[in-house]
Amino acid sequence: MFMVTPNTTQAERLKKIFRRVRAIYGTIPTQMEFLGNIDAEYLEAFIANVIRTARHPHINPDLFGFLRLHLAFREGYAFCQQFNTDFLLSRGYTQEQLDAVINDIAAVPFDARHQALAHHALRAIIEPGTVTQSDLDALYAMGWSQKDVFDAVSHTGDLFKNGRILTAYTDKG
Repeated sequence: MFMVTPNTTQAERLKKIFRRVRAIYGTIPTQMEFLGNIDAEYLEAFIANVIRTARHPHINPDLFGFLRLHLAFREGYAFCQQFNTDFLLSRGYTQEQLDAVINDIAAVPFDARHQALAHHALRAIIEPGTVTQSDLDALYAMGWSQKDVFDAVSHTGDLFKNGRILTAYTDKG
């Protein structure tokens, strides 16, 4: 799927990392396999970021999955579409809920605070020049901290960046 050769110089280290990944996800997502073949340290940093995000103290961790789902379909990241669909279905969401969010990020099945945060995170990455102080102030007035908002935007930006990189390395033949 990706134009990358196996990372044989870090095979033992990757074997240990992939064992942990398989324990969490039940499989090795192709994007993680790709990152490991580039460099084990990069994969470990990626995993650490995923774990930090999943343990966010204020943001429902599933919001990040919905952001990934929406962006994956919006940008055509096939490798992320199925993974995030399966992930969210396994968390108890319905296909109808997923389809609604694929079409409109504001349809995330959470409270108005999370809906506003999701909308802002996506807009900040897709249309960064349109974000104003009043946008941020509105989120702060809803109870989000500066760090909460940054974490949502950063996660969305990471997916956007990684999706672009993986698309460049996708075997088109």
